[in-house]
Amino acid sequence: MFNQRKFQFLEGEFNMKVIFMISFLIILLISFASPTSAHRLVIQPVEPGTIKVIYDDGSFSTRTVITVFNEKGIEVANGTLDSEGNFHYDVKIAKFFVANDGLGHRTEWTVGHDVVYISDPHRWITAGIVIIICIIISLYFSMKTKKRNAIYS
Repeated sequence: MFNQRKFQFLEGEFNMKVIFMISFLIILLISFASPTSAHRLVIQPVEPGTIKVIYDDGSFSTRTVITVFNEKGIEVANGTLDSEGNFHYDVKIAKFFVANDGLGHRTEWTVGHDVVYISDPHRWITAGIVIIICIIISLYFSMKTKKRNAIYS
């Protein structure tokens, strides 16, 4: 005769093993991931009136859209890069630039400031939240299985 309780216990145990294994693999992949700099978008001033928008490896995308803002933060112009990765602007009104390649790469630069290479921390925060959620789910099912075992013992 088929033992329904034993089958439920094994099913719960199997789910826990799968959840723990997936959590372990996620932690393992994140901990050994090395940062890459090939896809960071950078705005570099070339000369007054010209900026170059490139990735760290020196390549550029002509689909990159540059938005130009004045000192008050009002958008005064926008456009794309030329065939050499340059963007030309009016020195008298431009103060702040935002470059967006449409693929998730975005960077900003203010006239007169150094070029800043900032790493976006939101990816690490998101990964941490996912790991915490996986651990909470694992603990929930673990406690649920222990309570079920205590009831049927």
